[in-house]
Amino acid sequence: LYFLIARMYSWAILFILIAFIYTKEIFTTGKIKYWTIVTVASVLCAYTHYFAAISAVCLYLIIIYYVIAKNRSQIKHLFISIVAAVLLYLPWVFTLLNQLTAIHKGFWVPRVRFDTLIQSVGYYAHCGDSIFAIIAIIILIAIAYMYKKQLKEKYTLDNFYILTGFGVYIGTIALALIVSLTFKSILLARYLMPAAAVLWLAISILISKIEDKKTMICSFALICLLLIAGTAHMVNTNMTVYNEGLTKESVFNQITQDENASLVLARLNGVIYFLDYSDRVDTYCVRYTYVFGHKMDELHETFNFTDTSENDISALVKNNTDRHFYLVNIMTWGDLNLDSEINKTTLLSDQGIEISKLTVNETRM
Repeated sequence: LYFLIARMYSWAILFILIAFIYTKEIFTTGKIKYWTIVTVASVLCAYTHYFAAISAVCLYLIIIYYVIAKNRSQIKHLFISIVAAVLLYLPWVFTLLNQLTAIHKGFWVPRVRFDTLIQSVGYYAHCGDSIFAIIAIIILIAIAYMYKKQLKEKYTLDNFYILTGFGVYIGTIALALIVSLTFKSILLARYLMPAAAVLWLAISILISKIEDKKTMICSFALICLLLIAGTAHMVNTNMTVYNEGLTKESVFNQITQDENASLVLARLNGVIYFLDYSDRVDTYCVRYTYVFGHKMDELHETFNFTDTSENDISALVKNNTDRHFYLVNIMTWGDLNLDSEINKTTLLSDQGIEISKLTVNETRM
């Protein structure tokens, strides 16, 4: 699903995988060109997605441990890499601080619960319910347990590299959990996509290193089980999204065919998603200073809509009873503060988007 929408997940996956792959070269050769690749890729992770930045930090923490504990001759390269990464990211620091301030005042991600943690740990193999997440976690533990004996028998860079992949995934969850509990809730399962890619690469390397044939077959069978279940879930999810899209299109077709219709876009996401309907239906948008990096005034250059405010929506409906008002709200942003005299009839509710018809109470009439 997240590869079908305009997000940065795929770029984040690319950059964190590049950093992880060339970390192996740091472990084995320590050449400056590989330090450079890891440094640049890690910085690109941070510029692409903040959770990818957390994963890059976890990767660096493991590299720091390796250099200090196993290869002190690389301390100079490590120091240069860290300084270079900080300098390269410096232009974005002020934006980051402003966003942290905004997040502290209010952020839509819900508070962390136990099921959130379970879904996060199992996200490498699922994108939904907790039961499947628990199964995925058990399978991951089983694969690691079968390989445990071989890990104990001999220390190799391959083994350490495999554990690095696991560490990036678990570390990302741990750091996000610490931030969620001490600052503001940020832990959302889908943000783990980049770290999950690293984990899968580590799992594939791990299975290829298993020497016992029966253990190898069992591990591969468990992976196939995840493959089948994940594919079924993906097909079901895509069909659900497709059907919801058809329903949403049908609702908007009804709205645009109503000559007396007025569309009210109350949240930033709603403005971005549905403002293009303004060429077919009378549209009101709640006034914001910026809409995803663009000044609201800039939108008037392309789209024909009227500015309003959340507090004025109720008066707008009451003063224009000849119009049919349809409200688009993003449910994760909370409900709107409408007067008690306004009825709200939900026409569609899916994917966090609620489309409702607003009318005035008949008792008032």
